[in-house]
Amino acid sequence: MVVSLLALASAGPARAQSTPPIYVAGEESDALAALRVDEEALFRHAQSLVEIDRQPMMGLPAGLTSAVPEAAPRVAEGSDVRWMDGLELPDLPVRWQEQVVRYLEYFKDSRRGRSLMAAWLRRSSRYGAMIREVLTRHEMPEDLRCVAMAESGFDPTVRSNRGAVGMWQFVRRTGEEYGLSGNRWIDTRMDPEASTDAAARYLGDLHRRFGSWELALAAYNMGYGALLRSIRKYNTNDYWVLAELEAGLPFETTIYVAKIMACAVVMRNPTRFGYDELVRDPPIEVEHFEVPAGTPLNMVARAAGIDVDEMRALNPELRRGRVPPQHARRVRVPATAASHFAERWNRVRRRVPAHQPYVVRFGEDMDDVAYRFGTREATLTEMNGIEDDEVIGAGTVLLVPAGEPRERPPEDRPRIAVPEGRFTHEGRSRVFYRTSRSDSLASIARFFQVAESDLRRWNHVDPDARLQHGMFLQIFAPESVDLSQAVVLRENQVELVTMGTEQFFREYEENQGRVRFRYTVVEGDTIRSLANRFGLSTGSIARINRFSRRTDLEPGQEIVIYADESRVPARYRRPGAPEPALVPPSPSEPQPGALEVEATDGGDDETESSEGDEADELDAASSEGDAGTDEDGDADGESTLDDPDDGE
Repeated sequence: MVVSLLALASAGPARAQSTPPIYVAGEESDALAALRVDEEALFRHAQSLVEIDRQPMMGLPAGLTSAVPEAAPRVAEGSDVRWMDGLELPDLPVRWQEQVVRYLEYFKDSRRGRSLMAAWLRRSSRYGAMIREVLTRHEMPEDLRCVAMAESGFDPTVRSNRGAVGMWQFVRRTGEEYGLSGNRWIDTRMDPEASTDAAARYLGDLHRRFGSWELALAAYNMGYGALLRSIRKYNTNDYWVLAELEAGLPFETTIYVAKIMACAVVMRNPTRFGYDELVRDPPIEVEHFEVPAGTPLNMVARAAGIDVDEMRALNPELRRGRVPPQHARRVRVPATAASHFAERWNRVRRRVPAHQPYVVRFGEDMDDVAYRFGTREATLTEMNGIEDDEVIGAGTVLLVPAGEPRERPPEDRPRIAVPEGRFTHEGRSRVFYRTSRSDSLASIARFFQVAESDLRRWNHVDPDARLQHGMFLQIFAPESVDLSQAVVLRENQVELVTMGTEQFFREYEENQGRVRFRYTVVEGDTIRSLANRFGLSTGSIARINRFSRRTDLEPGQEIVIYADESRVPARYRRPGAPEPALVPPSPSEPQPGALEVEATDGGDDETESSEGDEADELDAASSEGDAGTDEDGDADGESTLDDPDDGE
């Protein structure tokens, strides 16, 4: 956790925000950036305001401290701290160490420091009563409220550049340990009451573990484990000794503890620091009402008779503007609108559409989910507050219309090409997974609990290339994988063919309505003449046989042809196929005697000066409207990267 003093120094009295603030990870306010600059100047190379004899405790005379020092300090030359005499002391122990005094002077005399503290003090009254009640219930010092002041300026929506969130700046792991959960729907680290209760329990645990509030505050900032290692390294449990040692504590931690002590002094003595005429923000007074799962906040606001932006500001933990779809939840309603809400809610809630939660399966896209529940993808996107760049993956809980999910109509079993070889894995299930747009080899391996190397071995995939939507991967999944949470096909739901075999090519072309056969070249055959005879382009014949379109064919040479069955010579036709149509030769070709009899003289004297004059039937038959190739099957400079399935 880091020090997060995100307070709006220039902010006036708080108003309901038009939309919940969006904090980008790592983004700092101008006030916070300026404070960091000030702290650098104040503390990096500063001379001590108070010179201390080598004693285990530092401080001013006993009348100005919560703990009596063993020896009175000598005030450094040129420093006048007499103005501190008579200050009311907080209920946290305060030692008048150099950094504490410098902070007090910063909040008293610096224009920027005063502006910052004024903003904090104005905001402190918003949640002040709630924080005081929680700390009292846990028997914690009231001035621990200054942790929230120093961390966030009492703003429950703050996010630090290291992932700490909320008024008390919990990182995710520590928050979860103290009951603060988070997902795409809700982050209870931004719940003012829940996070304050968690902070009180966490600070109490740290104090019981270390025995002093200075060490507890240091651990809150730098982490329990890091502080414990430092204590053991230097063999001292005195915070002030650690703060003075080389590499004893992080610089940020030493000023953090001093800052909280200084804030506590200022909050106890607003008049002495010149804040007595400051107008405080009105306290946030709310009542709680339980509403069903999935309830949108705009409907709650309508029942309460308030603006939806005010409702969002009162419930900052609800990240998508509605109650999460899994469970009913209490929401905050202004106390002044509570009776109005209670009177109207039963009427308003009847107009809430029936919804239910749905857990996205591995391999499902938003269009799949929309189909299952009879709605449109755009409707789901709006209902769930899905952002443009947000990836919805397996395990995501979405709100969907109520009803039983439907399955797509049964289709012919897909024909899947698999590598040559047999794989035997006892205790595993052989399944076939159709890749989605957001998949990677790593994500698939992680879900199915297999190694990426196994996926490459079971399938012909390049680990450096992107998986394309619609590929099928064969996977041997261990029993520990819950296959009901993925979209997979079993062996009896697919037709398998070994990649590259005669069967593979024959069946694939039959599926495209063509016949694959091997043709023996005779005298006079050219690529052009055969293209005309069999209804192909020269580019297609060249591509099938992996040679150039300008290749000269030799009599006796065997080439592969894909042709419509009506153009196939009789000896290559399947039983019952229609008679072949007679195809007139091009003007530059001799007339063949019959389809089975090859041309006996003449040749193809046409020069192929243009490479973009014929259609590539290989692609046209299988992907109508594909704009990625020219008519001869070559890139035409106008290709699109859009997935041809996007319009399905």
